[in-house]
Amino acid sequence: MVKHELVDALVRALPGITKQDMSGVVDTLFGSMAQALMGGEAVEVRGVGRFKVKERGPMAGRNPRTKAAVNVPARWVVHFRAADSLIRRMNP
Repeated sequence: MVKHELVDALVRALPGITKQDMSGVVDTLFGSMAQALMGGEAVEVRGVGRFKVKERGPMAGRNPRTKAAVNVPARWVVHFRAADSLIRRMNP
């Protein structure tokens, strides 16, 4: 599901809200989540899961075309852990 599909589904579920207003709500929601993650905070959505920022250490990689060794520097990544309730719903 992409963002515009999410907006369409929410507009269908809440018919009193316009598509333009719902798009603003979704943009604000994801913007707030991104700001929290960039600030080092975890974002937990009950029943769905938890987004958390982790540092991935440097590693040795390889260029698949040339087979040449490449050093990949350390970087920050977003890690998602699904809620147990979601996992149970997906695997009855």
